[in-house]
Amino acid sequence: MKILYIWFYSRSFPDYPKVAAVLRERGHEAWVANYDDAGDIVWYRGDELQARVQGPGKTPRSVARIPVLRSLWHWFAFVRFMLRLRGFFRRENADVVHVCPNAARMVWLLPLGMPRHMRFVIDYRQIAQREGRGVIGRLKSGFANSLRVLYCRVFYDRATFLHALGAEKVLGPQWRKWAEVVPLAVDDPFLRLPNDWTRDAGVPVTFLYLGSIARIRKLEQIMAAARQVSTITDNFRLDFIGPDVADGYYHELVKEMGLTRFVRILPPVPYDRVPQTVITYDIALTIVPESPSDWQYQPTIKGIEYRALGMPVIATDFAPNRELVKNAVNGLLVINTPDSIAAAMLRFICEPAFLEQVRADAGAMRDGLTWNEVATQYMDIYKALRDERPAALVALPD
Repeated sequence: MKILYIWFYSRSFPDYPKVAAVLRERGHEAWVANYDDAGDIVWYRGDELQARVQGPGKTPRSVARIPVLRSLWHWFAFVRFMLRLRGFFRRENADVVHVCPNAARMVWLLPLGMPRHMRFVIDYRQIAQREGRGVIGRLKSGFANSLRVLYCRVFYDRATFLHALGAEKVLGPQWRKWAEVVPLAVDDPFLRLPNDWTRDAGVPVTFLYLGSIARIRKLEQIMAAARQVSTITDNFRLDFIGPDVADGYYHELVKEMGLTRFVRILPPVPYDRVPQTVITYDIALTIVPESPSDWQYQPTIKGIEYRALGMPVIATDFAPNRELVKNAVNGLLVINTPDSIAAAMLRFICEPAFLEQVRADAGAMRDGLTWNEVATQYMDIYKALRDERPAALVALPD
């Protein structure tokens, strides 16, 4: 079977290359594509470049200055871009085209009128199902949300989501008619790395927040919790590790709050060093803000990785996290307030026996899906689509 994976992101996205590698080991042909720096779509088989499809291109300066002309140019440019992709799919005679749309326009054109044997899957890694503000905002978000429903129910043969909550949010309680859930996987080192934890007496309890240092993460709540804890005990340290996309805002906040003795903001570590880095800490934090609201409909990759590593966690109490964290067993569930986060931190700091027990229980609960298992789930979907009788669609020119 030949499977073409395409995601309309410019940043690194490891999921599809890992799935594709497993499928190639099983004898299938699997290529992966996304944007390059020039805005074109480049197709790879492993590390080997296979093909390039011209992207929508940049808006000419003479057009960019006039809003109406700019909008028309964008519309026609993306139509032509989608038609070029359709032509590529036909030339490659793909069996399955697996699309992660992000915010790409016109992706409804990709499956419309394509050969009957070619099946199309739309994959929502994050549902981006948000509520707009004001009349115009609500109209825009309502239109965008309605498009997702149409993509899943009408244009694509099947949809996939990371969690049932996301599928239900987009498609309603009958989501299984149109969609499947394929959860996130973890790399083998998270499952296999020994995590033999010991603590020396008198050493501060260490907490870790791993992820982007961004204002949208609302890290002020964690820092406010740390300040509360610092008024009661100095027996802790809190590190934030990740790329700083807040232009130094949180570095300054640490100083303003008088937390330089307790809190550090450190640069990111390479992904292959994440497991070894995480296990040097006592407790990891998976605090997910209420806004954007669509973050509440799937677990974070860090939460899944911490479960696989056997790490005790302090996690926001929402449905996907409750599947990973059993309160007071392998971690503590909190609401997103400084008081609640601080109370959880203090319990770990002030009750060494509790920390030791949670650490043992977290180690006993290590689990997670592998990429091999996720690839099997995707292949089961592809085989089921192949065996279905394709619906006839109106043909479009390419």
